[in-house]
Amino acid sequence: MLRGNAGAAVENVALWHERDISHSGAERVILPDSTILLDYLQHLAIRVVRGLVVHEQRMRENLDITCGALFSQRVLLALVEGGMQRDEAYRIVQQAAQRAWDERVALRTLLEERPELGLDLDAIFDLADATRFAGEIVGRLDALPTAVKPR
Repeated sequence: MLRGNAGAAVENVALWHERDISHSGAERVILPDSTILLDYLQHLAIRVVRGLVVHEQRMRENLDITCGALFSQRVLLALVEGGMQRDEAYRIVQQAAQRAWDERVALRTLLEERPELGLDLDAIFDLADATRFAGEIVGRLDALPTAVKPR
């Protein structure tokens, strides 16, 4: 609904200097509806997060199910940044990720067998990279005035 309402709002942007009642009519509906929906979604998200139980070991198991194939994009980007043609890098990554999946061997282990690729495997397979902005994001929430913070 928000995406649809945003589309209607964008359509009205070109008409800001030549408006009639037909254009503002849409805004009288989409603006309150959108803000009410956003408020509802925010409170729903807060309720979900408050009830969230994190099982770290199970999360790690789920990450490991792919045998490291979830890092394949980062491997591809590192190969391309290292000067390899994208098509060749894609072929290498696709074959290695498929082999990791089929043989249940860690992708990192397979790539360690290919030192000629010149990959910094510690950087590529660093899970902390995925959460590198978490502290900043939570810090922004903590910095909100008490009146704005979710109950």
